Amino acid sequence: MRIIASHPFITVTRKIDWNQQQYIEQELYLYLYEDHILSPSEKFLLDEVWDMSYRNSNCEIGFLYLHTSRGLFSFQVKSEPSHFINLYKDLKK
Repeated sequence: MRIIASHPFITVTRKIDWNQQQYIEQELYLYLYEDHILSPSEKFLLDEVWDMSYRNSNCEIGFLYLHTSRGLFSFQVKSEPSHFINLYKDLKK
């Protein structure tokens, strides 16, 4: 199975070390395949993904939402995922 598209998202972890608070940002990827979407921790079959949407916020981070039969999953993104969403919607047709 080949990857059709990928889109980066970030996770932010808070760490306290020697009374210093640090935020550690890690870049990960969502991968779109012909029959599923893969994240580092979840696999979503396209049949269980009802919709995909994006909401921009007033800072540099927006949110990519996967609306699924298992609930709503959100991913923090720094770049607009319109290409990723459009390719997903083309597969669902």
